[in-house]
Amino acid sequence: MTGGDAGDDEYRQDLDALVGRIGSLHPPDLPARFASCFRLGPESYRRVEPVQAGILAAVDGSNAMLFDAGCIAAVLLRAAACGFSAGARTFRAVTPLRLVTLGQEARDASFSGLYRECFGTDPDTGIRDDEPERTAGILRDTLEYWVALRAAERLGQGDLLVLDGALRVTHASHEPVLLRLIRTCAKRGIHLCAVTKRTSVTWGGGLPLVPAALALAKAHGITPPWVLRIGEEGLDVTPYRQWRHGVPCVAALHPRSHLAFRIEVPGPTGDDELGEMVSRLAGWSDDGRVTGYPYPLLDAHRTARIPADAVGQAKNDLISGMARSGLDARSARDLLGDLHDEFARY
Repeated sequence: MTGGDAGDDEYRQDLDALVGRIGSLHPPDLPARFASCFRLGPESYRRVEPVQAGILAAVDGSNAMLFDAGCIAAVLLRAAACGFSAGARTFRAVTPLRLVTLGQEARDASFSGLYRECFGTDPDTGIRDDEPERTAGILRDTLEYWVALRAAERLGQGDLLVLDGALRVTHASHEPVLLRLIRTCAKRGIHLCAVTKRTSVTWGGGLPLVPAALALAKAHGITPPWVLRIGEEGLDVTPYRQWRHGVPCVAALHPRSHLAFRIEVPGPTGDDELGEMVSRLAGWSDDGRVTGYPYPLLDAHRTARIPADAVGQAKNDLISGMARSGLDARSARDLLGDLHDEFARY
């Protein structure tokens, strides 16, 4: 390897390899291969009519790293639920901004404390401290599930609760919580599904699922909105399969949008109920800002989002608090500083 700029041969070779790899994900015979793998035909796609019926409530969460000093880190968390009916928002619920310590779990039990606060019991499984970003995601999920359970209490027979993500957990501690949510919705007659903006689910040895479903629909001349149920047996092995409680589907929700999404519904969901849920998602997917994406999910995302100025304010508050405790600003920055902050100045 030699020094140089982006014109180096090594860079060009890496670029060509990446272009080739991306191209291999959408081979010319993609529709035929997808149809053969899952035994799909035009009749496999269920066309739906957009409707707005009952309440559609969407849940999303956000996390932002406040600082990561190696031995200790801190993350900001927030989650929100937004309910819509008859063309308008009917409720918006958002948690207070939470500031949680990472890296000291064995001593401070920050995750256990948040979990107990949300669900009234200790988690069966703790968290590791050596992966701050993953730990932050687990903490965010904790708040999201709490908000989802509270939202379910506001809904009734025939309403729809939509989660951002999937009907599966990424940490064992949330398994009983998700099962509780599924049972609560079933008992109250609430439809439940999850919509993910970006999916890592693949088939055929690494081919992405959503583009294949779109390509086959196009080949058959099927226009949105539609939903396609996918058989688990054709999918590649995916992580967290032991904690999955959803049936995978792909849905395209607006005729003038190129977007499609993986959605998941609980296992017992029949085709008619699935079609009804997707009809209602489609009924809220005509907003001009992100046409083809359910607006209640966008609203929940915007409500829960932690902007950069909130992170900056939290940093200032932290430094001020440390100063009041007797630690001077220079020492505080030495303890919590990150060279990336210094690099960003140049």
